[in-house]
Amino acid sequence: MTWRPQARVLRRRQHPLDDAALEAAAERYRTYRVEPLGYGTVRDFCDSFDHLRWLATANGDLKDLQRPWMLKAILSRVGTRGGRLLEIGAGEPLVADLLQRLGHDVLIIDPYDGSGNGPRDYSRFRRGYRNLNFIRAQFSDSLQGLAPASFDCIYSISVLEHIPPEGLVGVMAGMQRFLKPEGISLHAVDHVHRGRGAAEHLSTLRVMTSSLGFRREDLDHALTAMSGDVDTYYLSAESHNRWRGGRAYDEFPMRVCVSIQFCSVASSIVVE
Repeated sequence: MTWRPQARVLRRRQHPLDDAALEAAAERYRTYRVEPLGYGTVRDFCDSFDHLRWLATANGDLKDLQRPWMLKAILSRVGTRGGRLLEIGAGEPLVADLLQRLGHDVLIIDPYDGSGNGPRDYSRFRRGYRNLNFIRAQFSDSLQGLAPASFDCIYSISVLEHIPPEGLVGVMAGMQRFLKPEGISLHAVDHVHRGRGAAEHLSTLRVMTSSLGFRREDLDHALTAMSGDVDTYYLSAESHNRWRGGRAYDEFPMRVCVSIQFCSVASSIVVE
């Protein structure tokens, strides 16, 4: 996609979520409500800030909303431990690390080659997250060495919107192939709702929506509700200014950016 922010490589810090705090979070979000097709809210971000502050303040952009949402959604829909999970395009795998510590088996699929303006610092991430399993590759149904129908959940955070529609076919086919029949697909997607690039983003979002088993009317309803909801979480002007990266404002003007969030079952995925 056109408007992907440059990847930010975070400095590895002492993890403030000790085992007791992580177990408390797992219990707190065991019954967290996950909408099949929804959008990020300020209410949910404030909850994350109160209870998962380190994760909700790590990036200074939409990921501060999306990472905690993903953790909570997986704890609710997959369980607090024992699941086999796959993260597509993890970058720095903060959520995967927490899930691994809780007792899930987590695999990272990411080429770490800078594609889509993504990160390249594979060696540092590999050293910093030794308990995670990594495969350096683009995710698709042609991946070798993975057993079909072997994952309880495949998820992504700020990834699918950066894949062109023709590339999404392989991603959806991969999820269809590697998820268990009752497996869950969870995705948090950056969406430019108004401003430069909005039409392109909407077109790609519609492809994702139908591929994940939702109707166009479901998306239209969610976007209408989001537009009228005072609680909708928007990318801030401060975050946009960091994203601008020194370019002239006229070259990179403000956009209305939100998080669209999907939760679907493997049997709903459509490969066209």
